[in-house]
Amino acid sequence: MTQIDVGQVVTERAEGPAPPPGATTAAGRPSTRPRVRLWGERGGVVLIVLGILGLVQPLVLGFFTNGFTILLVGTIIFIIASHL
Repeated sequence: MTQIDVGQVVTERAEGPAPPPGATTAAGRPSTRPRVRLWGERGGVVLIVLGILGLVQPLVLGFFTNGFTILLVGTIIFIIASHL
């Protein structure tokens, strides 16, 4: 049996940062997933805020009527984007 020195293992792991998983595709190109996730989350948050504003404002009937739908779509987009 081979014994491994714990200090040796720690220094070997600390030599260089490991690349983040999914940072590049198999062809070596940068992945578009982080960009899609970022914009999906931002767009979802904007729609959530607009939906809440639509539900609490009493002035524009069309905005009030569609407030829940906007809120629901924003929530679904945010959930999907955050799981990428």
